[in-house]
Amino acid sequence: NELMAAYKSVPIVTRSMLTATILISIGVAVHLIPYSLIYLDWSSILYRFHIHRLFTPFFITSVNFTMLFDLYFLFTYGSQLENSTFAGRSADFAWFIIFTSIVSSIVAHYMRITSLFQALLIAVIYLWSQANSDRIVSFMFGVQFKAVYFPWVLVAYNAVMMGATIPWVMLIGIASAHVYYFLDSVYPAMGGPRLIPTPRLL
Repeated sequence: NELMAAYKSVPIVTRSMLTATILISIGVAVHLIPYSLIYLDWSSILYRFHIHRLFTPFFITSVNFTMLFDLYFLFTYGSQLENSTFAGRSADFAWFIIFTSIVSSIVAHYMRITSLFQALLIAVIYLWSQANSDRIVSFMFGVQFKAVYFPWVLVAYNAVMMGATIPWVMLIGIASAHVYYFLDSVYPAMGGPRLIPTPRLL
């Protein structure tokens, strides 16, 4: 009962993303779900109507120790966004996830990228960093800096860990989140209309 209560206490959109990530990632790891059926493939989406491929590539991560950090970051920053910036507006948060996922999947197609969990995660962190830009955060051995730099610190860290390889998936996520942030917050603040309002269906 305590576990279920803790689970239900997580905001609904963040909870849904965590659940999907755990189920799909473990399903792939134990071969219950064939990876060949869920990675991003636009030809299958357009010609074989595999609409689920617009969703599943964002919830596949490696089932290892790193997965714990991925889930922790998604839980922490997703929950904070949904409880503060999007307080009482879970539909708007869901639209942010959908919009950035669409942008990321289109860009990823041209870059031949098929798995996009890191794009989703860094998009959430990027928007959180914009909403909490002056907040001081700590990372790795207590290094402190303003939250607005957090996404770029993660990009640099991953580049080093990957052997000086550019983490394109993360950069795609940042770019998609910035497009949303500009169109939803910056441009309207400049006097322009909201160009990407949340669909009433949500």
